[in-house]
Amino acid sequence: MTYGRALKSALLSASAFCLVACSEQKEEALAYASVEACIKAGIHDSETCQAEFENAEQRHTEVAPRYTGANSCYTDYGHQRCYQYRSSRGSFWLPYMVGYMMAPRGSMLVYTQPLYRPNNDPGNFYTAGNSRIGSVSANGRTQVSRSKVSRPSPARTRTVSRGGFGSRAVSASS
Repeated sequence: MTYGRALKSALLSASAFCLVACSEQKEEALAYASVEACIKAGIHDSETCQAEFENAEQRHTEVAPRYTGANSCYTDYGHQRCYQYRSSRGSFWLPYMVGYMMAPRGSMLVYTQPLYRPNNDPGNFYTAGNSRIGSVSANGRTQVSRSKVSRPSPARTRTVSRGGFGSRAVSASS
């Protein structure tokens, strides 16, 4: 009997925590696979679509998940869906940017960021921080948590364990 009450209490506490933590305010965002898709949606003019794509492309090298080897990147994003990037800070592997998301507030675009499609969920867009942005309508509209439209910190390369015979692989966090 005591066990049952303790379990009920734990479940109620967990549910209450989730309601508070999971109820982050949603905002409208726009997500597109290309500049052409943005233009076709008709929400922004071609100059804005192109400029925001370029902003996302520039941020891509700063925030994208980083890997020290091709195979680790291929595991997460698919074969031939990653490339080697060289900079003054070294050489690492990045997944290709496959779209971009704009977060409009009124007449201003607050933050534009690159989007990715991982192997385990290729039908959806993900941010550099590995957050799924949700379903996207034909005109690019989607609802995302406010934290997903904030500026992420630059990606850091790190090594993580990946199960099985003590093998190690590299992944990124932001």
